[in-house]
Amino acid sequence: MNRAQPPRVLASTPGGRSLLFRLEAGEGVPRHTHPQAQVVLAVLSGELHVTTGEDTHALSAAGVLTHDGNEPLLLEAARPGTQVLVTLLGG
Repeated sequence: MNRAQPPRVLASTPGGRSLLFRLEAGEGVPRHTHPQAQVVLAVLSGELHVTTGEDTHALSAAGVLTHDGNEPLLLEAARPGTQVLVTLLGG
């Protein structure tokens, strides 16, 4: 997997952040955590493979997944032009 370019920060407040990732096929974010946060992933276009623990989920456009940020998370685009809105609540 190629590491994604840094996301565009759409909002940053004491209660959380909203980030927009633009990914090409094979780009992603290596396994990581967001301690003390809840993570909401919303795929705006393309397809994203999300690995949480031992499970991998394939999300297409309009797909949404919530995740406990204390647990490991890995993201990888399966299609070119994948856009993902990541919202971190708390933490």
